[in-house]
Amino acid sequence: MTNVRIGIIGAGAVSDYHHVPGINIDPRAELVSICDPNEELLAQRQTEWGPTKTTTDYEELASDPDIDAVIIATPNYTHHPMALACIAAGKHVMCEKPLGLNRDESAEMYRAARDKGVRHMTAFTYRFAPAMRYVRHLVKSGALGELRHFRSQRFLDWPETSWGWRQYKNLAGAGDLFDMTIHRIDFAQDLMGPISSVCGAVARYAPRDKTPDGDACEPSEVDDWSSLIGQFGNGAVGVWEGSTLMKGYHNDGFGYEWAEVNGSEGSAAYQLTDPNNVMVGLAGEPMQKQPVPEEFLVIEGSPRDPHAGVPSTVFRYDLVYEFVSAIVEERDAVPGFDHGASAQAVADAVLESFDKRTWVDLETDLG
Repeated sequence: MTNVRIGIIGAGAVSDYHHVPGINIDPRAELVSICDPNEELLAQRQTEWGPTKTTTDYEELASDPDIDAVIIATPNYTHHPMALACIAAGKHVMCEKPLGLNRDESAEMYRAARDKGVRHMTAFTYRFAPAMRYVRHLVKSGALGELRHFRSQRFLDWPETSWGWRQYKNLAGAGDLFDMTIHRIDFAQDLMGPISSVCGAVARYAPRDKTPDGDACEPSEVDDWSSLIGQFGNGAVGVWEGSTLMKGYHNDGFGYEWAEVNGSEGSAAYQLTDPNNVMVGLAGEPMQKQPVPEEFLVIEGSPRDPHAGVPSTVFRYDLVYEFVSAIVEERDAVPGFDHGASAQAVADAVLESFDKRTWVDLETDLG
């Protein structure tokens, strides 16, 4: 297959921001159908994205024989049924994180895709950041020596008004933990290996009982701060913290992120606000900023110009390139649903740990 016909379920900001630009720059990919319950938004997207089929019924899109692959960018509680419907119809699927509302839903999605033989991918965007790719190279090449520590901070300064569906457990599962920290759990495991046990905590400070228009609504049920300490199977340790209420960290919507690995021979760190540069300290030298080497600015083969656009935005387009490449090359996409389910198992364990006030060991078998 050299021409991959893609349908998108969910015509909101994430698709507009990440996925459609990625489709548009890949000559092997074509957007052929859009599904969203908002008919007005569908009409708007046909003007902005180009004419396509449209539907408000995801099952109609899933069964369309003219679609090869589906990108799911919808509220968390819909991921599980939508993905299973698309997989049953033989579609390759990329799904936004978190895959499901819990580890069990995510693992079921992975098993369904594996058993059906379709390509599956979790939209863990930050794995494609140039600095993160170079940090991974330093880790895997042994340049940092024996891995000892991982730490991550992800701070956002968001309004304290309603998040809509995102603030209710039955629709979102959790708040910052599932929305932001789960990304950092994923790339920590990619860098350091599986997490074996965690001790975690969550908190909620903003009631979010008013809409942006000032109307009353049911208050938030989910966390706006999350943190965990983790032990990796290789003996290394990690510390994560995330919050949407860090005043002064707006940074044009990008917030602040720092992710660092320390080894016996050196340290390296990535920053979202400066993804084309990396902090490195090797052979006793202090941590210093240096440009990411050219070969790590974009994944191999991607048509994206690594020197064009806003650096903190454009690396996200490589998500689609990896998904399409996996389909064309008949190989597993990375990160797959297995990676999504593994990260969700850790996030679930954070909630269990806080509820029980104890360390929780991780179950690694996805069945």
